[in-house]
Amino acid sequence: MSAERDEREREELATALGAGGTGKGAASATRGSAGVLKELERRQKSRATRTGRDALDRALIDVAGLYRDALAVRFAAHDADAVTLTHPDMTEQIHDLADRVPPEGLLRSIDAVLACREALDLNVKPRFAVAAMVATLIAAQSG
Repeated sequence: MSAERDEREREELATALGAGGTGKGAASATRGSAGVLKELERRQKSRATRTGRDALDRALIDVAGLYRDALAVRFAAHDADAVTLTHPDMTEQIHDLADRVPPEGLLRSIDAVLACREALDLNVKPRFAVAAMVATLIAAQSG
């Protein structure tokens, strides 16, 4: 969808700048348009990057909520069903996490997710921020 939108914007701008036109002034009208088209492409790339980072941030919020739910279930072990989950659709996975991972590990996992979000805010490449988070999540599983 984004690629379609980008292409449509590019075509509309090119048309507005006189691309595809015929006649005396057509060549001179399109001569200075390369810079304008490059600027549009730069803005489109920036928008795509922002969209990807926003989607990743929303996913990280969900992951943090999953660990929060597991921690809440872990502390309410005597009445785990009384806990209101932020992710009721993942009840089985939440209870599994609560049973397998010690409370300290759940807290470290939440911290790792929040640190990943913070790193992304500081423009760390998503690949590196997520890799660091995953390494911490794996280490936290064993306590």
